[in-house]
Amino acid sequence: MTDPAQPSTPSPSTASSEPPQDPEPTASFSQNGKTRVLYYGNTEVDATPEDDGIFTTVTVHNDTGKPVNYDIDVSIGDGVDWVASNKFRIEGVPAHGVKSQASTVGGPHLGPIPQQPKIYIDALETY
Repeated sequence: MTDPAQPSTPSPSTASSEPPQDPEPTASFSQNGKTRVLYYGNTEVDATPEDDGIFTTVTVHNDTGKPVNYDIDVSIGDGVDWVASNKFRIEGVPAHGVKSQASTVGGPHLGPIPQQPKIYIDALETY
């Protein structure tokens, strides 16, 4: 007996016994005053221009049922030649919990501080 909602001959995608994989998160941005915010999956990066660099906060939302550690490489720049990077290591995020880490990235030694910073997540590892 065939289900009228299904094709009578299975296509390669419906014949596969592999579970579907989660799609890659899509980056989205917002602006809150002078703070630029990047949302990427369960990760949020806030970048606020200050006199001594870009004050950057990384927040992770652990939606799993066990504690998770995060290593996140973040770059902040102006899209031309001002670029600074930092690794954020956020350890022991409890199951279904939230944890943040902040630091100032870059500085005036790289040139004028970008007032509309561009945010990049270069690497994101969980363990």
